Amino acid sequence: MRVIAGSARSLVLKYPKNARIRPTTDAMREALFASLGDRVIGARFADLYAGCGSVGIEALSRGAASCVFVEKDRRCAQTIAENLAHTGLGETATVHKGPVERLWPRISDTDGPFDIVFVDPPYDLPGFGEFVRRLAVGCEGVAPGGMVVLQYGADHDTLGLPEAVRAKRFGESVILFFESP
Repeated sequence: MRVIAGSARSLVLKYPKNARIRPTTDAMREALFASLGDRVIGARFADLYAGCGSVGIEALSRGAASCVFVEKDRRCAQTIAENLAHTGLGETATVHKGPVERLWPRISDTDGPFDIVFVDPPYDLPGFGEFVRRLAVGCEGVAPGGMVVLQYGADHDTLGLPEAVRAKRFGESVILFFESP
């Protein structure tokens, strides 16, 4: 896995062996950032359920002003910190270790609102529907005119979300874009 574009272009990112994560593929990140376009430049970005941090690091590399990473797995949080050091993008980044649902209210108050919130949870995470509705419908921690981007299983309709403004499908995964009013 590597950074696709920007200041850290082509640098290889690590991810912990045997971790239960699905790193966002290069092709998915390329499509995601092509869809976001220039709105990444200068954005306050949040990478929730960050895994190895590839999406948030890509955002920083492409000009995001800052990124907050939230990951509950200790090894993954350490890997994000190592990847930030390796890419030289750590100055404008913060890594929080713990459950996203528990940490988000505090993070959104202290570090938000965010222009772009990327959410890539485990597909079978219990109770996730309520949390993503707080983001996509209630705009919790999302700036006016901001965007919530959800990478999820193709069965996302079970989450009770409104229709996305844009959707991109990749095999059994889909990336959904929700705009904040």
